[in-house]
Amino acid sequence: MKFYSVYLLCVVCLIFQSCQHSNTKHIESTDELEESWWWPMQPVPKGIVTCDKGTTHGENALVYSLSGLVAKAHKEGKVDELVWINSRGDYAKWYKRVVQRLNLQERGDFDVWKLLTRYKELGIVDGYILYSQEKEPKYNSDMNFSYNVAVSYAGLKKALVIEQSIEGKIKALGFTKLFDARNVTLDDCFHTLKKSLNNELVLTMNPFFHNNSDFAIANNSMSLYGVTDVANDVMSWLRPVSPVVGWNHGDEIDFTRLPSEYGLFNTASDWCDNLLTLSAGSKNAIPKKIKSLNPKDIDFNDTGHFHSFIMSDGDNMQWTIGRFLSDGNYWGSDLHGQFPVGFTSCPVNLSMMANDVLDEMVESKPLHTSIIEFGGGYQYPDLFAVKKGVEREELQRSFARKLNIHMKRTGAKIFGFICTDFDSQDAKDAYKIYAEELDDIIGMVVIQYAPYHGGHGDVIWVKNRMGIEIPVVSAKFSLWNGLNEPGGGDVHKITNCINKQVEESSKTLSWTSVHAWSRFENPKRTEEYGTGMKPIKWCIDNLDRKIKVISPEELLWRIRWNHNQDQTGKLIRDNY
Repeated sequence: MKFYSVYLLCVVCLIFQSCQHSNTKHIESTDELEESWWWPMQPVPKGIVTCDKGTTHGENALVYSLSGLVAKAHKEGKVDELVWINSRGDYAKWYKRVVQRLNLQERGDFDVWKLLTRYKELGIVDGYILYSQEKEPKYNSDMNFSYNVAVSYAGLKKALVIEQSIEGKIKALGFTKLFDARNVTLDDCFHTLKKSLNNELVLTMNPFFHNNSDFAIANNSMSLYGVTDVANDVMSWLRPVSPVVGWNHGDEIDFTRLPSEYGLFNTASDWCDNLLTLSAGSKNAIPKKIKSLNPKDIDFNDTGHFHSFIMSDGDNMQWTIGRFLSDGNYWGSDLHGQFPVGFTSCPVNLSMMANDVLDEMVESKPLHTSIIEFGGGYQYPDLFAVKKGVEREELQRSFARKLNIHMKRTGAKIFGFICTDFDSQDAKDAYKIYAEELDDIIGMVVIQYAPYHGGHGDVIWVKNRMGIEIPVVSAKFSLWNGLNEPGGGDVHKITNCINKQVEESSKTLSWTSVHAWSRFENPKRTEEYGTGMKPIKWCIDNLDRKIKVISPEELLWRIRWNHNQDQTGKLIRDNY
């Protein structure tokens, strides 16, 4: 009996120690997630109201600013609901999913004026800021930025953003003007508010449009537009590894170079809507993991010619959230699933900002489709944090460590990105950091800025912390209509390029970058045109029979096997 009591006590102690260990691990994991989170967090509300967009610029400014102020008040515990702005694309689907995920009370649909009446007496609005509307979306040096200025002030002053043509109506409702933004420059705005603004977020948005202004207001963010001196000042002031929301003006390489050099990243989110609601509670959500290929299922005895196709521009958050999954040219194509393919995407940022979108992507992924995490955001690794001096390497490692946590969380196994110079020493230094900090990746794929196949299929090998070699594989070809470059061009040209490899070598392992926005002619039916998946199918239909089209995951494993069979074989045997 005594022995049994002692035995029982030991078991209880072991269980208690096990529980303590489990709880400690959970706390550490939670702390790691907290530290790695680079987006503002919106708490889970109890309810939600919906609102249609207005019919004028002023009405839309009102509804977006009201949405932002409600979200800000929700963070402060003054209201228990958020505003969903009815939008086109797949947003109706995401609304249903987020309501179900968060178990939200649906509290009615409003127009902008009825919505204003709903919140007028709750004490969440102190007054309004006046701006004048920019009449044209085209950028020019004399553009009216008073809307950006008003948005930058609105969260700090708890103010509605009001266009001058509706000021009389707002006054009649009893609201007081707190600030006039009409003659304030972006430079004066930033340097006046610098100490009060959020230095972990910036909105770059054309003042003709409204998207994300609610997100900026809720999080006290600066709003600006243009690659200017003030933009440079803002980027240098922001805390590294922070997101640049929206899209900027000018050459893409210039306005992405700017945040990259300060250790930030672009998110291509200019047409995003409802990020406040889509991101609510995402830190506590458990994203569905991307299913990856088991390398034990690959027949490595089957040698010869293998090729993959990878869709470009997946880092584009607004596209992914807006209509990508249902678009018949891309993920929603009837052809998707008929042949292996890779999609660059943004699962890491989706897991923080639109977990419901990521879940649907994972749920609907065909077996031989690879989802590639593209850069953790749009940034150039060879330029990342170059203006941060001696801090540069540590900032790169910090970014990679944060990526590592989220890639594990989402199940992403391939890391992709775009460089300005694929084989520069700065690029190679970045590849080494990624290999050492990203624990679970099977390889990296890289494009070079215009043309995407600037690396010509070359492979650079870097070692992870275990001494295992990881391939960084550049695109061999670019399926890009109108690209007058060797190895780049239309369906007929790229098909011939891929086929020519059979004549030049007994074994090939390569991939083609597919320009997502190009419209191609079908070489066999010149009256037929297509974008996205169709051009890939037309290429495949005309490939030499010796060439097997495989997923990017399988391609990377085959490249590793071909390079170091002993090391790769042991890794597969021990871990799969």
